[in-house]
Parts: sequence; structure tokens; C-alpha cells
Amino acid sequence: MSYQITTDSTLSPPNAPALIAFMESFYRTSDTEALHDQYVASFTNDATLIMGPKTARGEDEIRSLRHGLWTHVANRKHFPTRIFFGAANELMLYGTVRVVFDEQRELKMKFYQVYLDPSVQSGKK
Repeated sequence: MSYQITTDSTLSPPNAPALIAFMESFYRTSDTEALHDQYVASFTNDATLIMGPKTARGEDEIRSLRHGLWTHVANRKHFPTRIFFGAANELMLYGTVRVVFDEQRELKMKFYQVYLDPSVQSGKK
């Protein structure tokens, strides 16, 4: 599956291509259930991941949260479409996600938002 994220190159920092490639790879990994370790490797060892009401700190908690995200999901597909940069290592991503639950009923979200601290993306404390 192709993940093509666009941005306005006139508003992009010099490292934009690397950040875009990283995010495309991240969502490709996120959408593949078996890639738990690769998903965890996308974060620093001491990263904090906040997804809705759930918070995970460090590799073990992120791995546990990741497993939990797949508990009742048959498949998921993110459609990241655009990145907006605030600074060299700060970004906001816009896109959608399609999730099909195990119960064979199809649910769709109209709005989905995940807040990540920019320092998690840059690897800085």
C-alpha cells in the first residue's frame, strides 16, 4: 500500500523529506498488526505516547498499548495526507483512518486526533 504525504515545500524545513519518509513508514507499520517491535522502535526508549485517554511511557508500555489497539480490530488503514511544519522537528499530520472491528460491523470515525509532544518526534528530552 502506498502512503503519500504532501506538504508545501516553501514552508518546509530542510529535513522535511526525511520526516515525511519517517511518517509514511510509521503509518505503514502502524497498519500492520504483526509489526509490534518495529512500531515500538519508532519511539525513543523513554518516549511518552498519548492516544486519547491512554498514556504509555517507555518501550514496554508502548508495546502493551500497541497490542491493546489490535485486540478487537480486524484491520486498519491510515490515510495520512498532509504534513504542516511548525519548526525543523515539529509537525502536525492530517489524515483519516479506516478501522474494521472483529465483530464484522463496519464503524467509521468522522474525526480522529492524536497529540504527540514534538520532543518525542525529535528524540530530545
